[in-house]
Amino acid sequence: MKIQDVRYHKIPEFPLTEIMQDITRYQRLSSEYGVGDKGYEIFQRMQKEIGVALDAYEKLVKSANDPDEPDDLPGILALRPDGPRKMIDKLPADYPERLRGAFYGRMAGCTLGAALEFQSVDAMKDWAEYSGDDYPLKDYWSRIKDPTAPHYIVGRNLDLTSDHMDAVPPDDDTIYTLLGLLTMEKAGFDFTQQDIAEVWKRYLPLGPEGGENGLRGCWWGERKMLTHLLEGMPLPEAGVYRNPNLQNIAAWTRADSYGYACPGQPERAAALAYRDASANHRRNGVYGSMFMAAAISAAFVVDDPMAAIRIGLTEIPKNCLFAEGVRWALRQNCTNYREAADAVWKVYDGMFNGSALTNALHVVMGLSIGRKDFTRTIGETVAMSGDNDCTGATAGSIVGAVIGLNAIPENWVEPFQGRMHIYLKEHPEYLQLESVCKRFETLAERFIAQ
Repeated sequence: MKIQDVRYHKIPEFPLTEIMQDITRYQRLSSEYGVGDKGYEIFQRMQKEIGVALDAYEKLVKSANDPDEPDDLPGILALRPDGPRKMIDKLPADYPERLRGAFYGRMAGCTLGAALEFQSVDAMKDWAEYSGDDYPLKDYWSRIKDPTAPHYIVGRNLDLTSDHMDAVPPDDDTIYTLLGLLTMEKAGFDFTQQDIAEVWKRYLPLGPEGGENGLRGCWWGERKMLTHLLEGMPLPEAGVYRNPNLQNIAAWTRADSYGYACPGQPERAAALAYRDASANHRRNGVYGSMFMAAAISAAFVVDDPMAAIRIGLTEIPKNCLFAEGVRWALRQNCTNYREAADAVWKVYDGMFNGSALTNALHVVMGLSIGRKDFTRTIGETVAMSGDNDCTGATAGSIVGAVIGLNAIPENWVEPFQGRMHIYLKEHPEYLQLESVCKRFETLAERFIAQ
């Protein structure tokens, strides 16, 4: 698939939102007019008709094939370009330092981006000017909108600001890193998708259906998969049934665990990421996860973040849409977030703002602009907008693995006070960052010995 072959038929979002509001108001109005039961019958008929349309979309997407974009692992491996596959035979002496750089870097980038996630470039810039913060950010936000609103079940928006932080604030993108860790600890490196399902069902809370945004524990395709699993639907159906998020970002936000556990072994990291991602993603959603896992794995043994990115490309199909996009990003010479964001949306106009590809381009271009400067890397990446807690986290993870914890400025690390705030079931509300890093070290030592 090439981007020039993609033809978007844009469906304006505002009229759809307004139509749903009209339906809700008509239902209330019909009740007030004494004909609410008949009004609800209309709503139920509409629900069935929408279900028919969703099933038709699902059937259409599943029937679409592209020889350059297979879903099976052997097919993917056959289409990769040449790559290093395995770069080391033993853990390097600086792995613990680099691991902490990657993990703390992920926590910092996620926290920075989460404050104004999905806000436009101009909205973030205006908020920074109003708050007196540098833009791109050189430290955590000093102010946040709606500060007392809940943030991921156990936190508040205020927790994301520099003066009110006492741990890594809770976030789904840091929780996914822990879920990968738990899966490998419980089932080893030969874990199955059923092992993933059991870990998710046991530890990951959905949060209230229809509740406040901050009370949800997972989103999009992850929420769909977990809901289906809890309803008793088996894999693979649970991951793909009525799931329009097959090529979205979430799979690669789950990839860091596999890079951390497989330093210097990008092929193995990508294979583990494939097993995870393909539970509820397909095609470029899966390739994005394999790419990021391989790039993070490579980042532990190279001295340039862009070298890690190029190695990541060797673990996915050469001619897939995702690889085409990353190669395009590598050819750009953007000097700041504005140039980068404008360039991405000039080429990929119409693509969902939460897609695996557009957000990966933000990561690649942020790393290219920042190089080994941690502050500039996550600041420029987050400033590009999009799903910028995810992009900030992954950019921070990759540059952190290259430079190590000691090269990350203290202002990004000290506010965490050595711990992370989480919402996993059967876990304490806080985990010590150092203990999590030691658990990844244990996995890496086990893996390298195999």
